[in-house]
Amino acid sequence: MIHKQRTTENYSPSTANRQPGTASRKRVLMLLTNAFEPDPRVHQEALSLIQNGYDVSLLCWDRDRKFPPEEVIDGIKIERIYVRSTHGRGATQVPFLLLFWLKTYGRAISKDFSIVHCHDFDTLPLGYLLIKRKKAKLIYDAHESYIDMLGNLPWLIRKAIYRAENFFLKRIDLLITVGESLREALEKRGGRQSCVVGNWKDPSKFKFSPDFLEEEKQRLHISNGQLVISFVANLGKERQIAPLLEAVKDTPKITLVVGGDGPCRGVVEEAARKHSNIIYLGYVHPSKVPLYTAISDIIFYGFDPSSPNSKFSAPNKLFEALAAGKAVLTGDFGEIGRIVKETKCGIFVSNYSIAEIKKTLTGLKAETLDPFKENAYRHAISKYNWKNASLIFLSQYNSL
Repeated sequence: MIHKQRTTENYSPSTANRQPGTASRKRVLMLLTNAFEPDPRVHQEALSLIQNGYDVSLLCWDRDRKFPPEEVIDGIKIERIYVRSTHGRGATQVPFLLLFWLKTYGRAISKDFSIVHCHDFDTLPLGYLLIKRKKAKLIYDAHESYIDMLGNLPWLIRKAIYRAENFFLKRIDLLITVGESLREALEKRGGRQSCVVGNWKDPSKFKFSPDFLEEEKQRLHISNGQLVISFVANLGKERQIAPLLEAVKDTPKITLVVGGDGPCRGVVEEAARKHSNIIYLGYVHPSKVPLYTAISDIIFYGFDPSSPNSKFSAPNKLFEALAAGKAVLTGDFGEIGRIVKETKCGIFVSNYSIAEIKKTLTGLKAETLDPFKENAYRHAISKYNWKNASLIFLSQYNSL
């Protein structure tokens, strides 16, 4: 089948022109349970590997059959497995996941690879079966604490998953996590060789000319002098979008820009229809996220602090804000709380109530945000950037 070559707007054209690897290159098979639109973390890691002599293939799950069955993006050879389903199905997802594993195993077994890179736990059992057959190395890339995402599942199923993860942790060759807290937690459960590869970004991808940013603001009908707060990500209920909308609608000096899809989409669409200072972008391709980050003054990140996963939270939104030199508005929890305090790049709300968010927004002025912005960018340049993260990532990979 002919592969289509595609690039994303925010990556160097030189990477797009690379040809698929030769037999001498080290071959990596990545497994992923989303459709790779592309997934920002997976994309960054795969690009780093390709640029450093690895050949990367990706097998991923397209539940909506939205994307081509095969294509090449920036040198990454992608094959999508079509198994109709939806996200957030709870325990009823199991048969669909098993069918995805079965189809993917059949596709993977004929390939040549020396490393299987599993993104999150829902690909790890499949990866383990493949490396037992192929005698390859196994990498577990934990984007979050998987078991703590599963609060809606029955206790017995959660317990079985917890024990299965412990089993595999003792048998992987490399554990990669997004933050130190998660690394320590998984290491205590049996993970051996481990490292932290944060969702850090390349600041150069978030740079745009002032004229271009001004044109984009005019296109979105953002008035001069308005402070812009944005959230472009999955619109899950735990993201605290509803109280943010309520707080902003009565704060005329603030314009809120929201992008993404998810359970709260309808609420956002309705608020945008009724209030001129709320803008809904719809689904936003990952390549456009740097632009909407760059036109903002504040990047919002909401989460449910009572969720067990909150203590591990080290989200893309934080590192996008740092790379663009923007202030962060969030709660004091998890790794995001630690990094915001360390870098002095943002403002904490004590809770995500409408009254608390509104009080915080009402007191903001452009000049009070400047120190947060300066601190954010300074720490992105000195520490929290993809160049530094990729050095850790490649060092661990090469050690295999």
